Amino acid sequence: MSEPSDPSLEPAESRAVELLRLVGSQTPSVSSRFTTELVERARRQRAVAVPLRAIGGLVGAIASALAAAARTGRGAGRP
Repeated sequence: MSEPSDPSLEPAESRAVELLRLVGSQTPSVSSRFTTELVERARRQRAVAVPLRAIGGLVGAIASALAAAARTGRGAGRP
């Protein structure tokens, strides 16, 4: 049984519905190297992310220290 098409749909909407039906009815193929490539990509991303987080923490700490020093320096000259 097929669903009757809704006449109020615009052409773009009707194409979107058709594409969603296709996606729902077909299982994507996965290569035999999928898992290996996925793990390699995750390792590369982690190798970059960990040092960047450390650098970000260092930059944040320096910025906080400079902001605190600027507040202290401004308030010291005023009664």
